[in-house]
Amino acid sequence: MNWRKGFLSVIGLMSYFLAPAQSDFGSIIGVDITKKIAKGLNFNFEEEFRTRSDFSEVERYSHSFEISYKLFSSLKLGGAYNLINYNHEKRGWEIRHRYYFYATGNVSAGRFTFSLRERFQSTKRQGVAQTATRANPKNYLRSRLKVDYDIRKSKFTPYTSLELFNTLNDPQKNGMTQMRYVVGIEYKLNKKNSLELYYRYQDYIDEEEINIQYIGMCYSYKF
Repeated sequence: MNWRKGFLSVIGLMSYFLAPAQSDFGSIIGVDITKKIAKGLNFNFEEEFRTRSDFSEVERYSHSFEISYKLFSSLKLGGAYNLINYNHEKRGWEIRHRYYFYATGNVSAGRFTFSLRERFQSTKRQGVAQTATRANPKNYLRSRLKVDYDIRKSKFTPYTSLELFNTLNDPQKNGMTQMRYVVGIEYKLNKKNSLELYYRYQDYIDEEEINIQYIGMCYSYKF
């Protein structure tokens, strides 16, 4: 299929133009389960596993619990708790407690759907003290613009997104710390099951941070 070749070409071009020579490579594997509680109200559970260092080292694994409510067809609100087991490069394994709240609005134009998500996020590192130069918990505002394309008479839905990360309580200086570029495709197996494959490039503003490229896959089940 021509569109499949085009999708793979886009991933290759993004990897070539966005990623510098020193960037790392990793993978993300996820399982996402969503239960409809009532009209517009959903409960979501997600498991995620990540690698880094050219796929050779475990970076983190996490468990998420989310509640979302669709106020209108074009507006969704949600909140979640995320328990993260993170493999810190210097300190080893540590536990992080994260919660977040978000609002997502979307609008359609032809076969395109544009969505904007604003998300407040707070992450507490267990056993790590707050200092004059380090916030704990660390708070972020994450702003994501996403575009989906509905292919006529197809189970495939390609998409791309750009997300900006801005600190809110950095003791030294608040501002944008990273950008996340994603291009992916979702395949709907049936009404309840779907698979997603994507490429993610994590671009850190701080030159001392190593940027990372991920290849990700997620299985989703809705009931």
